Amino acid sequence: MNKGPISQFVQHHYRHFNAATLVDAAKAYESHLLEGGKMMITMAGAMSTAELGISLAEMIRQDKVQIITCTGANLEEDIMNLVAHSHYKRVPNYRDLTPEQEYELLEKGLNRVTDTCIPEEQAFRKIQHHIEKIWKDAEAAGERYFPHEYMYKLLQQSYGSRL
Repeated sequence: MNKGPISQFVQHHYRHFNAATLVDAAKAYESHLLEGGKMMITMAGAMSTAELGISLAEMIRQDKVQIITCTGANLEEDIMNLVAHSHYKRVPNYRDLTPEQEYELLEKGLNRVTDTCIPEEQAFRKIQHHIEKIWKDAEAAGERYFPHEYMYKLLQQSYGSRL
């Protein structure tokens, strides 16, 4: 495999202790893939808000990751990011907010997740009537789905064959 600039940096600078263990793990991962092994990544918590998909997309294209498992929180966050990313509001001093300041954000319809607020109107409310229709149509047809299946149906309706 070709060594990119990050691999070269890690190989050169990560020589001792836990840093050296990272190099060992990277070599083992490379060997695993070269021997035809497959890789599954598991994610829990708020990983998608870090836009991990940008990094993972390239790894998927290069066949370095074959399976991804994640919690529902990641799926929800990805959808919110898809529809409202440009409306997110950063709150760098979130650790210092008073209860009154927290309430002000809430009153403005800004749902804070650590240092970033997701705007209720541009995110949650934008998809609410669409997902509600999918739920009601399924109920009327006597169909039941897992929560992620409803979200996938929403994306299929919105983006069609591109999924």
